[in-house]
Amino acid sequence: MNPAGSGLPASGGSQTPTAQSPKVVLGMPAYDRPDALARTIESILSQTFRDFALVVADDAPSARTQGMVEAYAGGVVPVTYEANGRRLGMIGNWRRVFQRARELYPSSEYFAWVSDHDLWHARWLETLVAVLDEHPGVVLAYPRHLQVTSGGVRWSAKEKTFETFGLSDPGRRLARSARDMLSGDMIYGLMRARALEAAGVFRRVITPDRQVLLALALYGQFRQVPDVLWYREFLHRFDIARQRKAFFPGGVPLYAYAPPHVQHFATLLWDFALRGRGRPLFGRLAGLGYAARQLWWSCVRDVVRPKMEWRKLRPISET
Repeated sequence: MNPAGSGLPASGGSQTPTAQSPKVVLGMPAYDRPDALARTIESILSQTFRDFALVVADDAPSARTQGMVEAYAGGVVPVTYEANGRRLGMIGNWRRVFQRARELYPSSEYFAWVSDHDLWHARWLETLVAVLDEHPGVVLAYPRHLQVTSGGVRWSAKEKTFETFGLSDPGRRLARSARDMLSGDMIYGLMRARALEAAGVFRRVITPDRQVLLALALYGQFRQVPDVLWYREFLHRFDIARQRKAFFPGGVPLYAYAPPHVQHFATLLWDFALRGRGRPLFGRLAGLGYAARQLWWSCVRDVVRPKMEWRKLRPISET
């Protein structure tokens, strides 16, 4: 199946998979959360949809984490643990786990990143796989969610809903995404693996989740399902300084101090206007227009909406 037209490239995975590829691969970029890891893996392995594999890339390797992951290996669902030989940082580790997923299972259709501390409803995969199976033009499906704290405080589901379902024009999808999407929620959705590859996976920019989703919007539609199927542990408020430290452990490049929208514009410009990565779906001139549209609507978003206002949460109960 080629959900976004004939322009998607062939899989870049290895020719030596470890097993017949499952339909879905989940990639976990782990980093020192043994306190939550066991419950997280158990929620993943409790999925009613069983045709999937879990790949864990550990950027803070420890015997404790390795032992916890490998305790779940050997079951119906393949579980793979790999420790990074050196610290990659968040961007590097997210890229690494996707790369290994494609190398191990190159013909798998769908991919999702999963954290090492959140919880997923048992019907999460079943529901999202059904959306992608039913709608070939959808490249990402994601659910509503609740946010929780490690202390058990429950937070309200965000009122915000967002999707580009039904929009066939890439420019309109990109403009709506730049203006309205919640990238921190959507990046954990289920994606078509080949479309994610074409979009460039994670790039070395600030808010890389937003950047790759903007690129992904050019390849197909985003669909949000109304069910609450993900319970996200609330760890940190958005902080660009913290992102720079986590993303670039070897030193922060100068361009990372530019506004994120400018970094995203430069990346889209390079990929689609200069390198022509969108062909044959669209050419370099169209890529230039899409990059400019992203920059315009991202700036409009920051001007029209109060800065970070939409990130505030409301407690609904305490246990």
